[in-house]
Parts: sequence; structure tokens; C-alpha cells
Amino acid sequence: MAFIKRLRNQNWLFPPTIADLIEEDHICRLVDDVVENMDFKSIEGRYDGPGSPAYHPKVMMKLLIQGTIDGIRSSRKISKATKENVVYMYLSDHLNPDFRTICRFRKDNLETIKLVIAEIAKLAREMGMVKLGHLSIDGTKIKASASNFSVVSKEELDEIKEAIDMELQKGIEIDEMEDLIYGDTDPNKLPKSFKDLKEKVRKDKAAKIIDQYKNGDQKEKKRIEKQLGKVQKELEVSGKDFVSFTDPESRFMKNKKHFSELSYNPQVTVDAEHGIVVAEDVVQNVRDVEQLKPQIEQVEEVFGKLPKNTIISADNDYHSAGNIDFLKEHELDGYIPHEKLASKMQGKTKESGRFDKDNFKYNVEKDDFTCPNGETVKFSFEYFDKQKGKQVRVYRGTGCAQCPDKKLCTKSKRGPRRIKCYGNEANLREMAEKMESPEGQEVYRVRAKTVERLFGHVKQNIGLREFLTRGLQGVRAEFSLACIAHNLKRIWTIKSQTKAIGVNSTKNGRIDQSSLKNMCRSIKGVWSQILSSLSKGLSIYQLSY
Repeated sequence: MAFIKRLRNQNWLFPPTIADLIEEDHICRLVDDVVENMDFKSIEGRYDGPGSPAYHPKVMMKLLIQGTIDGIRSSRKISKATKENVVYMYLSDHLNPDFRTICRFRKDNLETIKLVIAEIAKLAREMGMVKLGHLSIDGTKIKASASNFSVVSKEELDEIKEAIDMELQKGIEIDEMEDLIYGDTDPNKLPKSFKDLKEKVRKDKAAKIIDQYKNGDQKEKKRIEKQLGKVQKELEVSGKDFVSFTDPESRFMKNKKHFSELSYNPQVTVDAEHGIVVAEDVVQNVRDVEQLKPQIEQVEEVFGKLPKNTIISADNDYHSAGNIDFLKEHELDGYIPHEKLASKMQGKTKESGRFDKDNFKYNVEKDDFTCPNGETVKFSFEYFDKQKGKQVRVYRGTGCAQCPDKKLCTKSKRGPRRIKCYGNEANLREMAEKMESPEGQEVYRVRAKTVERLFGHVKQNIGLREFLTRGLQGVRAEFSLACIAHNLKRIWTIKSQTKAIGVNSTKNGRIDQSSLKNMCRSIKGVWSQILSSLSKGLSIYQLSY
């Protein structure tokens, strides 16, 4: 049979450019166009001054975004790709930054990365992919780059600090001690007795860190001293009894398998129209309930005040009287089930008992309850629950003494039935009724197609099951890049499917590159204003879009 002729050694009459080797509809062209049409002048100002020429921040940003899209998160692998992969050669303009340069850029440019994701979300809005009609909010737990065995307690930290202080005070005595032990022999060729002694060193974490300090070179000692300062600061800030020495800003959190491990808590808000991320963050707090308000505020900082009756859906981890009141005050249509209802919707619990609180009818005008037997439960007093940090209103039954069902209703042998309320009961009841309706459950099911799909893509396709970087700033940059990659992937996929881009059409099913460039240039003025404000010391959250 005949084979296709191989042309490895065939000379080119007209040598192609790198761009000629890449398909017209490859996603790297979208990455290139979007980043190239952003104004980086204010960022470029950071590189003014003497020293060796630096790689342009646009080149670094494109490499990080494309790497994340391809699931290549390691800075070493990205650096290697710039020498072997035509896509990365194209995006890097034939430059080959080393892995340290790539890693350092990702670590030191969180604000820039945050601005890029905001601009891409606005671009998606201009292209009709973000409607702001239904926003889904959710969080997940992603493992930190630290072992559970890396934690140290305050007592162990004091022990380490004391040992290091003593080590620093010894000074010249160390050299004298080594002379007594080693003499003129090579310290790497110790007698067996010394090797055995070394094996008997205490195995606890404090001892290991102290040994690392004592046996380390000057660079290693400086690193441990710096890390010690971070750990001490984090212990004071967190109020915890122990933190990780490897990544002090990580926290113990339970994953889906109910196993506690050092992790961070990424939060996202996704527009239900096409699954575009419109807000994201990474927090140390294990509880999601406190993140609903910041997520909505972040969306409004990018797009302005949300339209009246915008749907906000979130799972029961975000259910609280405060959050429901917040949505009501801002005229947003919330869909958040309480814990019992969420379990019921998943078929995990039985029907509630006859005398459960949910079966007591609340009377808004009178501010009292009516029990299943028709007796009134009136307001008695209120107090502040320090443990939960909430104001509590307590209601007492008025006809419990003669009630034949008292034993079924309350465990109290003497007093009447009590009901505790942790907020505006009318708003809570309204939310519960809405979530129990078929219409409410249909709206709530949209979450599974949007925000939950996002986390599946980020963890499975991008490979972000564990952070590579350490520290809150580093993991925030890493997660933001994952969201940028997700958004660009969605834009590219949608436009490939619809064969249109904004008001312009595509050619032969491929995105019209000139149309995309014009779209990107239209946001240049806003981008310039943002970066100009940033260079004056303003936070991204102080900027007006």
C-alpha cells in the first residue's frame, strides 16, 4: 500500500510565520486579541528605571491565561511550552521567559489579573452573553499547597522562636563547636555513632524546623526567619490556636468527603445566560453565608446597580435572615432554601413533625404564632446570642398548661413551648414558601447548569483541585486566572456555535478577527481610566466603572 510522503527535510520556498501554523479558529487568537487590545501603559510604568529589559506584561498575561485554558498551571511547564509548542511561541512572540519570571509575575500582579477578568466580563456583556437576569452564587473548597502535618501550635512556635534566638546569639560558638566535633574531617563523612545520633532527633514539627534552621545555609535561615514572622502574625490575626507553618493563611475546612484539610474557599457569581463569571474571590472563612453580600457588591462595582428583581440563587449555606433581608432591601429576587428544605429537595430527610416550628403559622400584623392546635404563641423577650452573633426573639405559648399534646410539642416539663427567631420571620417564611413552590424549585435548578458546572470545569479540565501557590494573594491570582480561562473558553465556544459576534457575523463559522479587535478596542478607554486610578494607589474596589 502507498503511504503519505513525509516532508521533514523539505525546504520552504516562503518560510511561514508562527501564526501561519495555527488554525484561524484556535482559542489562542482570542487570548491574543483580548490582551493586546487592553491598555497596559500604567503597568508598563512599573518597569521604568535601570536594569535589564523585562518581558512585556502582555506576553506574561497571555502565557498564564493560555496555560490555564490548557490545564498547564505549572510555571515550569509553561516556560517549556514557549520552546516546544507553536501556540505558546506565538503568544510569547518567540520569547522564552524562565519559570521563575512567570511564577513571580503571577504572584506580584493580582490587581492586574483582577482587572483583566473584570474587563472580560464587561466584554461578554457588550457581546450579549451576560444579561444579569439570573445570577448564581456558590463556593467550593480547594486544598492549599500544605500538608495537614505542617501545622504548629502557639507553644511550638514559641519553642521555635526561642531556639532560633539562641542560635542567632551563639554566633562564633557554632564554628568552635563544629571544630570540636568534626576536627579536620569532612562533615559529610561522619562516624556511624554521629549518624545514629542524628536519627534519634525528636520527630515533632518544632524540632524539625529547628533542625532545618540549624543545619541550613544563610539563605535557608533567612527564609525560616521570614516565615516565622508570617506565622506569628497570622496566629494573632486569626485568633486560632495553631496554623500551618508552610502556608499560614490557609485554614482547616471540610471537603465533599467530610475530611478536614488545609484549604481555601473560592467564591463565584455566574450569570445564568451563558455561564460567564461576573464576580469571584478566594476567602479564608469556611462559612459561605458571609460571602453573598460581597459577591453582589462586586458585581455592581463592575456593571452598576443590578436591575430590579434580578434573580439571585444560592444554596442553603448562604441562608440567613441577614442575607434574605439584604436581598429584600435591594429589591433582588432571592432563591435560597434553608437547610431542612434543601435536604428535603434532595430526598435526604423525612417530612417535618406536626409540632415543628415550620408548622406554626406566623401572623405578621400581630407578630405572634398560632400552633397546630390553634393556641397563640406570643412574643416574650429578646437577647443577643454571642456564639451565633445574632439578635434572638423568643416567643412563649399561652395555652400549653392544659394542652393534651404538650409532651409532643415541647421537652420542657414546667414551662410553655418556646420559639426562637433569628431575624425577620416574615421574610424567612416568604422565602421558604417561594422555595417550596414548583416555580421556585424550577428556578433553583438552574444553578446546577451554571455555577456547579463551572466548578466541575475548573477542577476537572483546568486541574485546579489543589493550589500550586501559597498565601492568600497567590491563590487569589491562581483562581482568577482559572475564571479568566473559563470565561474566554465560554466566549469562544458560544461564538463558534452561534456563528456570530455581537452585531457582526463570522466568516465560514470562524470568528471575524477584525470584529473582535474592534470590540476589544471599544473598552480601551475604560481600561485606561482604571489603570490610571490604580497607579494612584486606589484599590480595585474603589474604582468607578
